[in-house]
Amino acid sequence: MGFLNLTAGQFFALLGAVTAVTVALYMLDRARRRQVVATLRFWTEAANAAPVTRRRRIRQPLSLAMQLIGMLFLLLAVAEWQWPGQTAARRDHVLVLDTSAWMGAAAPHGNNNETLMDVARRSALAWLRAVPADDRVVVIRADGLATPATAWETDRRVLARAILESQPGATLLNISQSLGFARRLQLAGGGAPGEIAYAGPARIGAREANNLVLPRIPALRVVAVDDDVDNCGLRVVGARRSAVDPGVWDVLVRVRNYSTRDLPVTVTLNFGNTPQGTRPLVIRAGEDREAAFAVRTKAAGLLEVRIYPKDAFAADNYASLELPEVRSMPVLVYSDQPALIRPALLSDPRIDAEFRPVSQYSASARMTGADGAGEARRPALVVLHRFGPEQAPDASALWIDAPAGRAPMQVKERLSQPEGLFWVPDQPLTAGLRARDMQLGQVSVLVPAAKDAILAGVKAGPILVARGDSERRTIVLGFDPFEGALRFELATPLLIANALRWISPDVFRDVDVATQAAGVVESALPPGRAKVEVLTDTGAALPFAARENSVSFFAGEAARVRVVAGNSERVYSLTLPEMWDARWQPPGGTRRGIPAVSEALRRGPGLWPWLALLGAALLVAEWLIFARFRSLPADAKSGPFGAASGTKEKAA
Repeated sequence: MGFLNLTAGQFFALLGAVTAVTVALYMLDRARRRQVVATLRFWTEAANAAPVTRRRRIRQPLSLAMQLIGMLFLLLAVAEWQWPGQTAARRDHVLVLDTSAWMGAAAPHGNNNETLMDVARRSALAWLRAVPADDRVVVIRADGLATPATAWETDRRVLARAILESQPGATLLNISQSLGFARRLQLAGGGAPGEIAYAGPARIGAREANNLVLPRIPALRVVAVDDDVDNCGLRVVGARRSAVDPGVWDVLVRVRNYSTRDLPVTVTLNFGNTPQGTRPLVIRAGEDREAAFAVRTKAAGLLEVRIYPKDAFAADNYASLELPEVRSMPVLVYSDQPALIRPALLSDPRIDAEFRPVSQYSASARMTGADGAGEARRPALVVLHRFGPEQAPDASALWIDAPAGRAPMQVKERLSQPEGLFWVPDQPLTAGLRARDMQLGQVSVLVPAAKDAILAGVKAGPILVARGDSERRTIVLGFDPFEGALRFELATPLLIANALRWISPDVFRDVDVATQAAGVVESALPPGRAKVEVLTDTGAALPFAARENSVSFFAGEAARVRVVAGNSERVYSLTLPEMWDARWQPPGGTRRGIPAVSEALRRGPGLWPWLALLGAALLVAEWLIFARFRSLPADAKSGPFGAASGTKEKAA
């Protein structure tokens, strides 16, 4: 037998007590009788008690039966009795508990550093207490991803523990995903759907607010959390090398005012514990302001940004990012005509070039600093200008018009002003090279090996070949780009730049560093068809979606992610909390607040209204049928006129 509001023991105990009291009242009431006596006799013998004969039997059993059955129906209605095996009595509810980053903010008028998360946990526990004990509940923690914290549970201790252990995350609330997931869980649970209750301040992002699609939820409840507090926070901190001076970082800071009134803030910037600047700002309600700084450094270090004064949400008042070292590429040049090559190499401060005559060649030579001092370094590239040593250098090498018999590959023939110049497209060494009218002088036609890559050629054969792996690479030019009119061609510096970038791609990448919020990150891509990689600090690859000009990926927690695309690299320190832009407005008909005791939280009326109506009808019918008999004397049927005149009734 199924009772929803009472246990079987409680029901039968109440039924037994009601039955016993009712039967006792019936027997006591029917044990009294009336006696008719003379008026004068009544006064003279008042002291003598009239004899009474008690009859221990129920004179109106039908009345008693109707009252007992009526009260039985009323008790069944109070206990909310259901048919045995009826599954519709149990309901499945889902609690969507907001665990977004904003839940770490201080609660308005809170005591003892109470946060919005504390208020939401308290509200969730109050809702849980209103759910009937037999109903099942699942708890979902909702931020950027909807994550179940429990299975379907009737044990309130397990559910309460999951609520109390919930903590604010790093991402923004995705309400449509959370409610959609809750609805799918509810439909697949096997029971009758109950409520889906959301507990939180309902703050969402602008993208979701503009494209909000919610599932149809018959019983949706919102337990709102008041978050009317003042907050100004950092949205993005970005640093990029200056296009004018590679030793300078241009830093841009964006601050947002989440409050409903204008607020003054002060933005401070430190690098390596050294102040770099301060910017006072007055930010209007709901708007962003930007502040620009310039930091001069070639060394790696920690860039820290803070905003003052402190407010209700401290997590977005501080951000830090690591500026990488401005590295240089050591290049050792062997040439008897260094003046021809010097302008092409020294135009970029990232190239540390050292020039030596060919007579000083050594296969294992090392470089020193620009001032001739410092620790010897292994060159990243050795340039052999019109010179072919017997022993190849112990490093990556660029061979420029090496004599026949001394080049790292055979020379087929030597030509003067050949025709039919072509460049192999879609190769790192030929990026941007399209010129076909270059005036080539003396050219050596090369004979490449099977694994060599042909990058340029003429009708007679290849004149630019590359070989090697990531450790050591070799480029062979069958002509001298610094000779004659070629030195004034635009293709010459571009070819040398491509060669340097191919040898040491890390040095010549355009590096941007940014600190922003976790969650969905979109990064712009440079033009072209460069290979895209999204990597964590450990080297693990993250899944991403690449479009024509951008790539997007998701990070659910604080992390450091690198997006590498060709010659561009963006480093994201995802340490800021992902913040909201708007408040979600629940649809009409949504239930609100903690359910009252009298509210039907999880089920329809069921059988109890009918049981209550039937019980009340039986009691009313019993009263109408038997009430007139209770007002007559016991011997009213002895005569048509009842008691004779001149007498008075005396109660026994």
